[in-house]
Amino acid sequence: MRTRSLAVVAVLSATLLLSGCLPGPPSAEPSIRGTITSLTPGDGNLGAIMVEGTAGAGTSYDKASVNVTGTTKVLLRGADGYGRLTYAELKVGDAVEVWFTGAVAESYPVQATGGTIVVVP
Repeated sequence: MRTRSLAVVAVLSATLLLSGCLPGPPSAEPSIRGTITSLTPGDGNLGAIMVEGTAGAGTSYDKASVNVTGTTKVLLRGADGYGRLTYAELKVGDAVEVWFTGAVAESYPVQATGGTIVVVP
């Protein structure tokens, strides 16, 4: 009986891994929604993106410089869920939703670290 349970868990785990679907972004509204207007290679981080959008409608900022680190989740929203992207796959003109993590420097534009970045179609 125990062997059968382990086999079922193994099959389910393999199915999830092969499907490529990842958990989505946080359930809260994003810190900013907008378009990537520039990408900058980083010093110690992967880089930074400048995101410009419209404040309101559940978001707090209209412009943000977002540091992308090794712990930032970069995702692509698709019809079947979410897939992982790399910093190198981000490009100017991508529509994104960004959730900040940690402190936010209240300069203009705000400066923050991205916890999750989702590229939206």
